[in-house]
Amino acid sequence: MFENILGQQKVKKIISSQIKSGKIAHAYIFMGQDGVGKRLTAVEFAKILNCPTNNFTKTDAGPCGKCISCEKITKNIHPDMHFIDFVKQAELEENDLKKQKTLKIETIRYMQKEVTTKTREGKWKVFIVEPAEKMNASAANSLLKTLEEPPENTVIILIAKHKETMPQTIVSRSQILFFQPLGDNEISSWLMLLNHRINTVKAEEIAELSEGSISNAVKLINENEKTDLYLWRKLKNKSFYISDILELSKNISKNGALDCIDSMIAEVKKEFRIYPKETAQDLETLSVSRSLLLKNINAQMVLDNLFFDLIDLRKTI
Repeated sequence: MFENILGQQKVKKIISSQIKSGKIAHAYIFMGQDGVGKRLTAVEFAKILNCPTNNFTKTDAGPCGKCISCEKITKNIHPDMHFIDFVKQAELEENDLKKQKTLKIETIRYMQKEVTTKTREGKWKVFIVEPAEKMNASAANSLLKTLEEPPENTVIILIAKHKETMPQTIVSRSQILFFQPLGDNEISSWLMLLNHRINTVKAEEIAELSEGSISNAVKLINENEKTDLYLWRKLKNKSFYISDILELSKNISKNGALDCIDSMIAEVKKEFRIYPKETAQDLETLSVSRSLLLKNINAQMVLDNLFFDLIDLRKTI
């Protein structure tokens, strides 16, 4: 089972064992960073539970992927699988997707109404709530009622990044499965299968910078990826040669040094919320360099010093 999911052997073993024993939890929290297979695993789980081809209590085979049920789940049109996310909320509100910042109680109430209905085509109803940490307080409190008294043959999968962002009352009523960052070898092999124009050296470089995330890797192979974000990842992962730094510093200083630093600051601020101790000095160093540029200090000299300072900071972590 779950052969098409990269890595996550422990998670796959746990779910497969539960499926074969018939002891499936009513609620899960799939925890981990973006791009490590949480959503794909949830969808594959739904396929296994509803695929009529194999008896999954007696076989390790995954879903067939070809039956009507599997095809409908792949296309997100199966009446017994529901994504409770910003897309769904925007549809319910008849509002702009970009305006969706939190999952609201009205969306959770819609889900609860669907939970109480009978299955339409499959054996199981599966609800995938993402991003679960974006539920506001009233939505989370409302969801508790469903988690306390779940109907039979219903699975609720909450997808979140960090345990600390979830209400303890919800955590205590769910089985938590932690999704680990993917290995560099797994990502580089996947990249070469995805894009045959990427050679081994390039795939390995991207994998090293992707921080265990497929979504990060895809961004890095995108030709439109901003140089400054790519640069920050290389600096952060200590994967720069001195010649690379000097050449990039020269090129960036001629074309948007301040924009580069501003984008790097924005990127570090995102990480600061999660890893304040590890990134506080990075943020200060970038801010000092920004001030120097505003004082019209030579851009290439500022960038040279900035990049070497950031590399020195990496050595202390």
